Amino acid sequence: MLRYRLFTILLLATVLVFSSSEVWAQTIFRQIGISSSPSPVGSGARALGMGGAFIAVADDATAASWNPGGLIQLEKPEMSVVTDYTYKRAEFTSDERPEIDNTAEVDKFRLNYLSFTYPFQLYKNFVVSLNYQRLYDFDIDFRHQLDFSSAGVDLKQERDFNQDGYVGALGLAAAVEIIPQLSFGVTLNIWTEKLLWRNGWDAKFSETSVGSISGVSTTIDTEVKDKYSDFEGINFNLGLLWNINKYLTLGAVVRTPFTASARHDFNFKQVQTFGPPLDTTVTSEQKIKENVDIDMPLSYGLGLSCRLSDAFTLDLDISRTHWSDFILKDSEGNKFSPIDGRRKSESNVKDTTAVRFGGEYLFILEKLQMVVPLRAGFFYDPEPAEDDVKDFFGVSIGSGVAYKRLLFDAAYQLRWGKDVNTANLIATSEADVYQHTFIASVIYHF
Repeated sequence: MLRYRLFTILLLATVLVFSSSEVWAQTIFRQIGISSSPSPVGSGARALGMGGAFIAVADDATAASWNPGGLIQLEKPEMSVVTDYTYKRAEFTSDERPEIDNTAEVDKFRLNYLSFTYPFQLYKNFVVSLNYQRLYDFDIDFRHQLDFSSAGVDLKQERDFNQDGYVGALGLAAAVEIIPQLSFGVTLNIWTEKLLWRNGWDAKFSETSVGSISGVSTTIDTEVKDKYSDFEGINFNLGLLWNINKYLTLGAVVRTPFTASARHDFNFKQVQTFGPPLDTTVTSEQKIKENVDIDMPLSYGLGLSCRLSDAFTLDLDISRTHWSDFILKDSEGNKFSPIDGRRKSESNVKDTTAVRFGGEYLFILEKLQMVVPLRAGFFYDPEPAEDDVKDFFGVSIGSGVAYKRLLFDAAYQLRWGKDVNTANLIATSEADVYQHTFIASVIYHF
């Protein structure tokens, strides 16, 4: 009789709790949770102040990340440093399980971009550039409760999830003036952890369930650790810049797809403890160490810049990313979509199209030998999802000062999504997401 009762309780615990944790294990194992905008964009406070509409402008050292064809516009050697502070807030709600309702917050201050650019002449005008860009962030942190109450079951769960990390690339860029109105550039991006920065992310999920099953006191502790490291690969940014006339400039960029390799370490442990009369402890463990391949998607964009005067410029960018080609392949050859965690054959992830519009007005103070810019922009920046996209919008403002050889720029960007489906993080939930970014750039002309 005692064995039958133990079997029944273990079966209930497995169905109600272990299966839930297993879903979490699979979610972390198969998905890549990018916390920043997943759309590949460039860096710099000037560009971000214009809403990220910069493909057809691209006339400073950050051009290597936006449109390397724009590098040809640089006439003097220059060095740039860009840092950013990001604060993200997500307000989770669930109609099915109101105890899930919670607010998650995360903030980070990091190096965003670093470059050195040198123009020269060799039959034609050339510019070369050495760059570092941090492109994707993985910072997520939240906790919530779950209440399992049914016939014979009374369990309360506390769940905690934390993810941290980023990936970036060393960029070797060059641009050439084909004709005075047309330039072409290329950036070779080397994604590696073997230089001065980490290139990876790690996640930790813990869950504690306390209560009773069939009148027997029960405690279930679950811990999942998931780490991706040594993210390595090579791809290119290919860019064209065409000065149609003195008012209009057309820019185009293609960010080539590539296959990155990474080291994956996965650890799952669950301890189930049952009180009298069973006095039993059951431990389950799973460990995986493997090398995986991650197919990063193709992205491309067009930009049109209108220079209304020497002081006033507007820019419109449209870009598309093929998230349906974003694939994680494990060591056994199984292919998954990192967006929704499903097998590739079962997944229906949608590609995204982003639209960005921004402008810049320069207050030229000749007597002070200074230029003070005023920038603003807005954008539609959706995130990929199963069967649909998650709608995100944003606005930005920026300013700065240019004095002789030194340029300082700063910008603030607000990116938000309302009622976003977040079942990939917390089952049955949706969230209002607000992402605040403060970014500052310093550029020095030699």
